[in-house]
This record gives sequence, structure tokens and C-alpha cells, in this order.
Amino acid sequence: MMKLSTMKKVMDTVDSEWRSPLGELILEKWGYDEGTVFILRASANFIFVFKKDGKQYYLRFNDSCERDLSTIEAELNIVQYLGSKCLHVAQPIKSLNGEYIETVKTEIGTFYAVVFEAIKGKHYDFEEITSDQAYLWGKSLGALHENLKQLPEEYKINRPSWRENLLKVKEILPSNETVAKKELERIVKWAEGLNISKENFGIIHYDFELDNLVFAESTIGMLDFDDSSLNWYVADIVYALRDAGDFNIKHSIITNFIQGYESETLLDMQILKETLSLRRCTN
Repeated sequence: MMKLSTMKKVMDTVDSEWRSPLGELILEKWGYDEGTVFILRASANFIFVFKKDGKQYYLRFNDSCERDLSTIEAELNIVQYLGSKCLHVAQPIKSLNGEYIETVKTEIGTFYAVVFEAIKGKHYDFEEITSDQAYLWGKSLGALHENLKQLPEEYKINRPSWRENLLKVKEILPSNETVAKKELERIVKWAEGLNISKENFGIIHYDFELDNLVFAESTIGMLDFDDSSLNWYVADIVYALRDAGDFNIKHSIITNFIQGYESETLLDMQILKETLSLRRCTN
């Protein structure tokens, strides 16, 4: 997660109309239509929406002290690989210098910036999803995983693993949180005992929730691969459906999601059941 100090120094440049001279300064590397640059959100990344020649795009940037350049390069390589497989994944746009990633030095710090194309469609909340849309949601994740199972090994370099993500959790836990640390150790030990194969483990999206998906008739556009990491594919399913609360396999949305998923790729049901069992024990 982004440091609050980093968020503050950037948000201090944003005015009451959600404009920021910092965003415009960074976008000089790509060009933009005057008066169209607005901040959209600040969470793990700073996201701005803008137009160039009347067409909409998204700017994403991070403080260089919080994001490693090699991880961004690895993410974009994966995104472009998936685009080459005809998946509907938002693609990066080259700057005026012909670069996908620009390093921009400013008075308040150095930032790594990327611009992505906008995908037409609509975002939905979990409560709005129909059974048909749930099927399409699962089908899209299944198609994504099926293509990621073919991902060459070199594309996995410089992407974090499940173990690294858990180690980050351990690092931020206060020393007096003994119960939480024991629980974390239990989870690590459990994960170490899981089976690993090409069919059940690889690069996952890690945030395939509805706010990163754009629905357009019979297709779903996929956004935001910056958290993609090495993990069991079932983790993407559980993370995607976390808004369902208690993961009840008989829930109509979950049932249709899994049916859609299995129409595109194999699901390791045993690991899914073990994951859900651990989730219930943890909760």
C-alpha cells in the first residue's frame, strides 16, 4: 500500500475541481487535451483520466521509492503478451519518446508513469450482477488463466510470489501481535503443503474484482495487472468473489461464475475446497 506521506504530497497538488499541475506535468510526456486531466483515485497507485485528440486514456503513476521499475516492466510484458492472445486487456500507450514507462523528476519526487488505453463498457457492483454476467465473469477469468498457463517462464521474472506477499504482511505486523503472527505462520505452513503444477499454479491477476472489469455485451475488458503475482489459480477465484461474503458454493452467482470458469480451463476443486476451509477457520 502507498504511504500516507506519499499520498498527501500528491493530493496537496489537487484543487477543488480535481485538477493537478503534477498530473499535467507528467502527461507532457504523452500529450493531452487542455482541461481534460482529472485525478480519479489514489490508493495503491495515482490514477488520472484524460483525453488526447478527443480520445480517453488513463495515467497511472507511482513514487519511485515505492515501486520498482523492473516490476512495472514485467507487468507490462505480461499485459502485452495477453493482448497478443486476443484477450480484452487494457494496453499501455507509448509516450512521445516512444517509451511505455516514463521516469519523471519533479519538485516533490520522482515518479514512474504509464498510460493505458480506455476500454469502453460499464462497471457493475456485486449486487447488480446477473447470473449471465456472473457466468461471463468466470468465463473471462478462466480464459485469462488458460492463457497464463502458457506464459513463458521469462515473463514470470520480477513478479512477486505468494510467499513474498505474506512476508510483507509479517514485516508490518507489530511485535505484540503474537496471535496474528502465529496465524500467519499457520497459513504459510499450510500453503507450503499444497500441490503445485502447471495446471493449478502460475501468474494470477490477484485483483479480478468488478472494479477492475468493464462489461460490454458479450465481452469483459480487464484492467489493472499491477498486483499480478505467482500464486494458485484458485486464489483469483476466491479474491474475485470476496464480496459474496461467506463463500457458499451453492450461491447462484458463485455457481454461475464457476461454470463459466470451467468452460475455459480446468479448476483444481480440491485446492479450492482446502482454501475455503482455511478461510473459514481464519475468519
